[in-house]
Amino acid sequence: MNSPGRDNGDHSFGSFGDPGDDSGFQVVVVPDDISALDAEVRAYRREVARAKARARAWSVLTWPFRALAGVTRRVGRALGFLVFW
Repeated sequence: MNSPGRDNGDHSFGSFGDPGDDSGFQVVVVPDDISALDAEVRAYRREVARAKARARAWSVLTWPFRALAGVTRRVGRALGFLVFW
């Protein structure tokens, strides 16, 4: 077992079990030094920013079609209202 704040080479697997265990649980090893995750955090933030930019661009590009569909729907409802009354 690792002592708190020390890396003596023995990984503590906590409630996730031994990595060789076939219980179906995913083994998660959290490093003692959080700065080891900096690259992964930066990559995750880049991925989220790209997804937001893609969603924004898609929204801007498809706006005319959504607006036309809304107008068409309203005109169709108005005509349907006039025909049935």
